[in-house]
Amino acid sequence: MSNFPNRGRLLSLLAATLLLSACATQPPQSSMKAVTQPLEEQYPELDFPSTTSGVKSQEFDSPLSLQQTLQILLSRSPQVRMQLAELGIADAQTLQAELIENPHLSIGALRPQDGGRWQLDTSLSQPLLALFTRPLRRQLAQENLLETQLQLQGELQQLITETSALYFASVAALQHCYIQEKMLQATTARQQLALSVYRAGNMSENNFLAYDNELRRARQQLEKRQTAAFEKRLQLLNFIGLPSTQGIDLPLELPLFPDETFSHQDLLSSASENRADIKVAQQQKAIVDKRQQLIRQQNGWRDISIGVSGEREFDGAKNIGPELEIALPLFNRGQGKLAALRAQKAKLDARLQQLTLNADSDIAQSLNTMDSARAQLKLLQPSLAVAEKRVELSNREVNFMLTSPFELLNIKRQQIQFAHEFTDVLKEYWQARADLELAIGHRLPLPAAINNDHSQTDHSQMDHSQMDHSQMDHSQMGHSEHSSQESSNQDHSQHQEHHHD
Repeated sequence: MSNFPNRGRLLSLLAATLLLSACATQPPQSSMKAVTQPLEEQYPELDFPSTTSGVKSQEFDSPLSLQQTLQILLSRSPQVRMQLAELGIADAQTLQAELIENPHLSIGALRPQDGGRWQLDTSLSQPLLALFTRPLRRQLAQENLLETQLQLQGELQQLITETSALYFASVAALQHCYIQEKMLQATTARQQLALSVYRAGNMSENNFLAYDNELRRARQQLEKRQTAAFEKRLQLLNFIGLPSTQGIDLPLELPLFPDETFSHQDLLSSASENRADIKVAQQQKAIVDKRQQLIRQQNGWRDISIGVSGEREFDGAKNIGPELEIALPLFNRGQGKLAALRAQKAKLDARLQQLTLNADSDIAQSLNTMDSARAQLKLLQPSLAVAEKRVELSNREVNFMLTSPFELLNIKRQQIQFAHEFTDVLKEYWQARADLELAIGHRLPLPAAINNDHSQTDHSQMDHSQMDHSQMDHSQMGHSEHSSQESSNQDHSQHQEHHHD
């Protein structure tokens, strides 16, 4: 080995130190802004979290709006924090991928068999392949980080969509409860009227029992509606990160449809540009291309290292010089890895095609549901108007003894049933609209003003106290009271408090 003066040794050591310092990498920086910025552009009214720590306390509107419900999700839900933590893991993995391998220090000692001075061998080497390919590996790490960011955007948008659907379902369930209470009032009035007629001897026991049983059925239906509303409320609270005991007030009515139209082709084009799973698949193809490029650049030269070797002879003489170690790529040049990447690329091409078909199907299904809801609404609105008009006319006819009070109550029940169907149509539309936003991967334009006037379904007009039964006084008819009279006066307010407090 060549001999170098002490100054040369020091210069070599200094150069190695500077080289290692130049390759040092800064601590990982959070890439959270790259994830939240596109979502902030879509939802400017929401404050997206910048850390994984949750909010301890927060005041809620009464009633709770959809906007604040989404804000509670972003600030309180553990699901959101879990997704944000995944980004921290990806940031750390990006840092690790940029690091070069550590230098190798080797020390050996030999001693003559008959005694004497030890022979000391030392060497310091640095693998070079990791250094040469570092720019490409950094680029590959950034591509992997971008894939994680796109996946996180998709997950957050999925959570927002599911929260919107749960919100509309919860409001619809409350609206059904309100309507069903009106149904119970109408059924109770029918039963009480039937009881009066039965006592007067003008109705058979068989017919009265039918009305009496119908009242029990109405109570059962109200119980089911209240239970369903309570379950929807629990689902919403759990999803946005609130305990089941958290008191929140939701609106009692869903908004009417906004005046909006959509083009299937325009929405499909938007999905191709914005849908998260399509962007992730495109990013995965880019990563495969980078990996192919990295393997070709290595070309089997995986183990190359350069260093300095020193030796001290038995007689005390010192030798120092450079050292180069190469693994010859005779057998393994990454052929199998390249073949696997080509197959993976073909798989991603097929996946992209399937994702585009899925987007097309999801958009078509959402638009069909929304169009069907609009068509049903056009039929339900005049039907409700007619039912309200019939209630008004029948009430007048009853007051003049021109028709039976039973007929009036039957018409009121039909009106209430129309109101149930109207609520279901509204819920289907808003949930399908939320699904459409997820299908295209972007928020739909907000209507300038959402009409909350439900004058067509003003259930407050269903007041049975205005019915005039003064002409039907059967108090002089001495019939025994029926056992279900007491049950007809049961107080349901406690049940309502159980489910909604």
